[in-house]
Amino acid sequence: MADNTTSMYRGSTSDRPHIQRRNGLSYRIMALTACCVAISTFAIGTISFLKIRTESDRLAQVNLQTEAQILSQRFYLDYYIIANDLVTISQTPPIQGLIRSIQNGDIDPTDGSTTDQWRSRLATIFRAVLRGRSDYFQFRYISAADDGRELVRVEIGADGYETTPKEELQRKSDEPYYQQAMLAPKGQVTFSKVTYNRERGSEDGNQTPTLRGMYPIDASDGSRFGFLIINVNYEKMLQNAFQEIAPKRHIFVINDLGDFMEHGIGSHQKTYRLELHDKLTRPIPPILNNVMVSGKDGFFANSETVGYYVRQDSVFDQASANLGVFVAVPREEYFATANQNLVQFILLGLLLIGLSTVIATVFARRMMLPLSALTNRVRFSGPDDRLDDLPTLRSDEIGELAEAIQSRNLKLIEGRQRSAAIVNNVVDGLILINDAGKIIEFNPSCERIFGYNAEEIIGSNVSKLMKPEIARSHDNYLQRFREGNGGKVIDKLRELEAVDRWGRVFPIELAINVVQVDGKTKYSGIIRDISERKEVERLRGEFVSTVSHELRTPLTSIRGSLSLIDTMAPKDLAPKVRQLITMAQKNTERLIVLVNDILDFEKLQTEKTHYGFKNLNFNKEVQNAIELNQGYASDAEIELKSELVSKDLIVELDADKLQQILSNLISNAVKFTKVQGKVIVRTSHSGQRVRLEVEDEGNGIPESFKAYIFEPFSQAESGVARRQSGTGLGLNITKRIVEGMHGEIGFNTVIGTGTVFWVEFPLKNMIISQTSDNGTLSTARAKVRALHLEDDTDFHIVLGTGMDGDLELVHARTILEARQLLERYTFDLIIIDRMLKDGEGLDLIKYVPNPDKTKIVVVTARDENIHHIYVDDILVKSRNRPGDFVNRFAVIVDEIKERKRCA
Repeated sequence: MADNTTSMYRGSTSDRPHIQRRNGLSYRIMALTACCVAISTFAIGTISFLKIRTESDRLAQVNLQTEAQILSQRFYLDYYIIANDLVTISQTPPIQGLIRSIQNGDIDPTDGSTTDQWRSRLATIFRAVLRGRSDYFQFRYISAADDGRELVRVEIGADGYETTPKEELQRKSDEPYYQQAMLAPKGQVTFSKVTYNRERGSEDGNQTPTLRGMYPIDASDGSRFGFLIINVNYEKMLQNAFQEIAPKRHIFVINDLGDFMEHGIGSHQKTYRLELHDKLTRPIPPILNNVMVSGKDGFFANSETVGYYVRQDSVFDQASANLGVFVAVPREEYFATANQNLVQFILLGLLLIGLSTVIATVFARRMMLPLSALTNRVRFSGPDDRLDDLPTLRSDEIGELAEAIQSRNLKLIEGRQRSAAIVNNVVDGLILINDAGKIIEFNPSCERIFGYNAEEIIGSNVSKLMKPEIARSHDNYLQRFREGNGGKVIDKLRELEAVDRWGRVFPIELAINVVQVDGKTKYSGIIRDISERKEVERLRGEFVSTVSHELRTPLTSIRGSLSLIDTMAPKDLAPKVRQLITMAQKNTERLIVLVNDILDFEKLQTEKTHYGFKNLNFNKEVQNAIELNQGYASDAEIELKSELVSKDLIVELDADKLQQILSNLISNAVKFTKVQGKVIVRTSHSGQRVRLEVEDEGNGIPESFKAYIFEPFSQAESGVARRQSGTGLGLNITKRIVEGMHGEIGFNTVIGTGTVFWVEFPLKNMIISQTSDNGTLSTARAKVRALHLEDDTDFHIVLGTGMDGDLELVHARTILEARQLLERYTFDLIIIDRMLKDGEGLDLIKYVPNPDKTKIVVVTARDENIHHIYVDDILVKSRNRPGDFVNRFAVIVDEIKERKRCA
């Protein structure tokens, strides 16, 4: 089958140009494209449809706009009728007759008519007007005198049109519309807001939505006498207009106050109850709300409705008299014509697509046969099959593709073989797990380390290789990492204990990395069994400790014996003998220094070094160190100079450890300085830190050695350095002691000129500002006492300075220091930084005596959620300025003080 397929692809060299022209893949694609040209008809149809839809949309908008304008004019007609009635009535004789009779003792001097006669005549006119308008329900003449007393009032009652007796006429000066009418310009009709009708200062209970048309009446002298007012049932007025128009569309009538009425069609009721803007009984339709918010004429649409809004220009200034009409239609109806055209175009397009598909299929099947054969050959090949029988001799694109596949396959096979050789033969164990913790790869070195075969361990949870206490939290760790809250051990080398198939617990070194395989997160681990190394380290420690301690006693005896011999020897002792004694003393001292360095190094390695802190005058201690090392410098022909600041610098340090630091730095500087050179020891202070600098005139530190300068057993290869031998531990010990006393150490060097080693310590009042002279905490408990676990001294200084006077802030740089302080003292507040050199800061909580009664605040640089039962507050350094921290802790301190006061 393979041979037949291969022969089908191959041809003679002379035939290839012909095949290239007639049977090339690009030629066949062009033929297929030509067959699909018919689809362009669909594109043309689409363009036509869009044009037709645009025109239909324009015509529909014009129709809606025209209808809205016509309706708007009809609704405005009611306002003109009200205004016309008011103006007409204001010109009738009873209006001025009442004014004359009231002003002349109830008798009109012009014709002798009484006030009551004029009232009766005006009431008759009012009744005639009310009969002509079904939406009018009250007509009144109100005077300005007597708190706006009604002069004439006619209304529709239970028995028809009723004139209110004189003794029942009301005062209306407290009504809002009264002031509006009294302030209206002469000869101008005004309209009130639409409210429920009010009688005697409160709503009448009928909840009649009332629009009041008002016309001011002035006396002959031009003073404001009163006004005419017609009460119109606003809802009925709009309903009457709807009944007269009988619209066949969905219509909203809206005034500028937001009062609206809706007229439905179809299955909806014909009209709805009027909705007042301040007393809505149902939600405003979304599209109407858009219209109200806009307030402008124009086209509006949403997912369900399309419409046009028109607001008729009004001669009236009041919002209640400015009506707008919104004509709405369902979106389906609005686009009905366009949608019908769309269906026709779709059917035509589908027909063309079907026809083109049939034609394309015929050509594609013939064109893809050789490509399908190539695909099947590759698909059914094994992972190590070299695919030598692919049609690489074809002259078209298939031949080029086959050649590319064959070349890439060979590279993949070679890459797999190299990778397999590396993975299977690497000394370290390689393991791969998925995001659920299941093992999916397990190399031979892992089999050797753990004792499991790959076949039996793959598919198991990786916690099977862990101690129970670690395994219990492993799945939770993976969950936190998936949520973005974990991962601090990723890309880091760490030591922990593992368990093999026989239950043996042994130490390993583990490096974890995150890898993406097929778009999924996996975790790769590189594992090294360090049992032998740990054993060697243990034996080395025991050997160094044993040898060092066994050497110290005889060396001390030898030094004492040599001193006695030197003292008791006669003055005329032979020079050679005296020289031998001196040589023995010097070498004994060198051995003692060596043993002490080794012991100090071991103590620092195992963190067994203890510090006796007390207040020291830094300048005085530096001066003592210079004096102690002056003899050594003189013997080396080196000038030892000091440049100390004049003021006292008080620090809290271990005096012996400080002298050891100074001695190491000064002796190193002397050792590396050229003969006849000088070493300068200077002190300074900046802000709240004191600084010591020891400057030599040596050759400087080579660039290649700078990274190792503080490593144990390291020495630079230098002729000057080799004049004096050493252990290579001095600077390592110095650095550890400096950091153990909350300080920092570093250096600046210039090749050929020299090196300056510097050490900085915080001043006394900044490290633990509340300690007494003997290094213990103050006993007065007026302040709130807090333990601050933080390895950033500068941050502690800022917080301590800001809270001075309120907070007794005790600083611990490591978890070990914090635990020691918790054993000695009681604290009201614990402030914890998470990422410390000796572990996770949250681990300190289990050592707090009463965590439920102690305020615990986590201050961290990592922006992540912390779920811990005893953590009361979390502050992220990157999201808070220093001043914000001080303010937050001020609130916390006040809470603690209040709690203690109430206890």
